[in-house]
Amino acid sequence: MRVELQAADRAEAQKILRKYADGGSDRASDDAVLDEIWRLGHTPAGNPECVGITNGSPTYLKFDVDVYPELSR
Repeated sequence: MRVELQAADRAEAQKILRKYADGGSDRASDDAVLDEIWRLGHTPAGNPECVGITNGSPTYLKFDVDVYPELSR
């Protein structure tokens, strides 16, 4: 499932994207993405993976998260 989070600015989005590209993560972003997955009524099956940023303004971080298709709220 794809989730997009608005970044404070483009530089911050690029910094977070680099963390994920280097094999790390950003706790605040992970928590926000997982909260959104739960809010949408799905059960996460794994950790969020940052897959990119948008080119527009404001800039959004794009995350993919595996969810359990048979489990929803």
